[in-house]
Amino acid sequence: MKFIETCAELKLTHILKYQAILYNHEMDDIIGEMIHYIESKKGKATRILTITKGLNFETGKQRLVMDFYIEMNQPTIGSNKFSYLPIYELTNCVVSKYKGHPQNASIATKEVNDYIKKHELEPISPVHQVMKIDKKTKKKEQKKNEVDLEVYIKVN
Repeated sequence: MKFIETCAELKLTHILKYQAILYNHEMDDIIGEMIHYIESKKGKATRILTITKGLNFETGKQRLVMDFYIEMNQPTIGSNKFSYLPIYELTNCVVSKYKGHPQNASIATKEVNDYIKKHELEPISPVHQVMKIDKKTKKKEQKKNEVDLEVYIKVN
């Protein structure tokens, strides 16, 4: 693939946010619940941003410390579970884009990390993975065998 863009900016508007410590298999349920909330407020989800901030081993099993941001087409109100952000921006990023089978999506993250290492840049943010939502099906995945993903890392 080897498609890298530098000095890129990630900008999301009208965002529903959720922070969690969870197991990997729980991610789809959280995203589904967030999309359902957006649709219950007559909104439409357009992009999903996941940020893995770290790992948690308190239970003896590996859990992910994550933020979920879902961009929507209109402002909304938060709830006791989800908060609303009008805008989220990340500037001066290295970005890689990937479209294809979900099993190979980690290639985009590897490319960004390789580029940062090769050019001796200093990452100052966790990996931000942005997945576009297919407007026809309103699902997280365009097809079961295809994702449209962008990976951003802010650098110094």
